[in-house]
Amino acid sequence: MALAPPYRAVVPLHSVDGAELPLGSVVLARGVATIAALAGLTALSHRAPWIVPSLALPAPQESLEPLLLVTELRDRLVVLSPGRGDDDVARVVAAVRRRRPPTPAMLARWVARRLSTRELESPLRHQFERSLGGGAAADGDRSVASYSRLFSRYGGYTARDWRALARLCALVIARTSEDGERHGDHGTHLPFRTASHYTGRYLGVAYRVTAERLGWEWVLEAALRTGRYVHAP
Repeated sequence: MALAPPYRAVVPLHSVDGAELPLGSVVLARGVATIAALAGLTALSHRAPWIVPSLALPAPQESLEPLLLVTELRDRLVVLSPGRGDDDVARVVAAVRRRRPPTPAMLARWVARRLSTRELESPLRHQFERSLGGGAAADGDRSVASYSRLFSRYGGYTARDWRALARLCALVIARTSEDGERHGDHGTHLPFRTASHYTGRYLGVAYRVTAERLGWEWVLEAALRTGRYVHAP
């Protein structure tokens, strides 16, 4: 089942590929066999990588730790503990808002997988680290121009564009997280005019939309579509 903006009701999925899911959708998987539910969620995430993957555990005694060691969704997965009201919209939305923010490595890995280009992962991680903090010396003496030449092989975004996208992801987290004020200090104090310019240029939406859609995956997906790296289904 899925939740889509404005997150007022849970609806069933009407196709197995998730093509009808709009950006910002949350998909909740559950079942008696957690491993089967997680496998189905992983497969759907391959076909619709812009979703926020969520899993409802069926039993209080069940541990997810062994599965998290092997699933590629471990860094993105929202886990709902057993309890009544798994279909309750407010409960699902609150769990998504509590999800920890992505690291630069997570953002870079998502883009590299989306474009099926592992060569981009390390250079992108360096840009995201420079943008969000904590990686000022990670890329040695390599210049912005040098990175931009590398990125030009794959599309039109330069190193500065990718850094701007990292700040947009953090901005969206700050505006939608349950603890948004703290996450907002994570290198993302964008002036309103700059944020509005970025959302229009890279995402093709108005600034207000950044507070209306959950997750950071939709930001990267929208930017890749705007930049014509990928096409909408």
